[in-house]
Amino acid sequence: MLGIPTVVDRIAQCVVKIVLESILEPVFHEDSYGYRPGRSAHDAIAVVRKRNWEYDWVVEFDIKGLFDNIDHELLLRALRKHCQTPWVLLYVERWLKAPMETSEGEMIERTKGTPHGGVVSPLLANLFLHYAFDRWVSENLPGVPFCRYSDDGVLHCKSKAQAEMVIQKLGNRFRECRLELHPEKMQIVYFRDNNRKGNYPVQRFTFLGFTFCPRQAVGKNGVWFTNFLPEVSRDALRHMRQTIRRWKLQFKNSLELADLSVQFNPILRGW
Repeated sequence: MLGIPTVVDRIAQCVVKIVLESILEPVFHEDSYGYRPGRSAHDAIAVVRKRNWEYDWVVEFDIKGLFDNIDHELLLRALRKHCQTPWVLLYVERWLKAPMETSEGEMIERTKGTPHGGVVSPLLANLFLHYAFDRWVSENLPGVPFCRYSDDGVLHCKSKAQAEMVIQKLGNRFRECRLELHPEKMQIVYFRDNNRKGNYPVQRFTFLGFTFCPRQAVGKNGVWFTNFLPEVSRDALRHMRQTIRRWKLQFKNSLELADLSVQFNPILRGW
């Protein structure tokens, strides 16, 4: 559920975001990509693609209801560690604990979480996960590189045994931080290709709209081979097809090609 701030709060949250971003950006981990200036989902995909060639296994995970379940006490403790500006701390705590008003006018108290839809919420979520996950992995799982985009991420492993150990430790860590991993979206994946011929039932995973799986590729000498590469996911393709159908292009024959390009090219470039 989206929590939409009032216009005044939206402006104020933008001010706080500008103040906190300058403080927290130098602190955040280089392998955190979600909702950060100068970083995109495509940067995360490129990093994962490269590491797939260096490691044989990956643990894919997703945090269940991140924005709804962030612990206020732990989040404010992390915020006070980096920011001592009284008015910033005051307003962030107010926004976290402000009740939500339903369409019927009922006020619902909030004891955890940060509104999914608030301007400052993604930054606060990144701060929480910096300590709950990013820094913890760096200190407790040496040799296991990760890539995280908000509440979605992957960890690369050298062996199946290491991947199983990572899953166990990761589950314990998130329980300590009062979060829960999504059981249906957590799995171990093996990278099968021409050079890695092991047998494991799961050989594909989807990350940020791309499905990584064994695919045919052409080498420099023109020889075809199987590599582990990303392709657009089935869900993303279905969304694209449905969007194009809604355009009803067959009924737009009164428009010039230039008019159509102005209307649709920004969407096509994004895809």
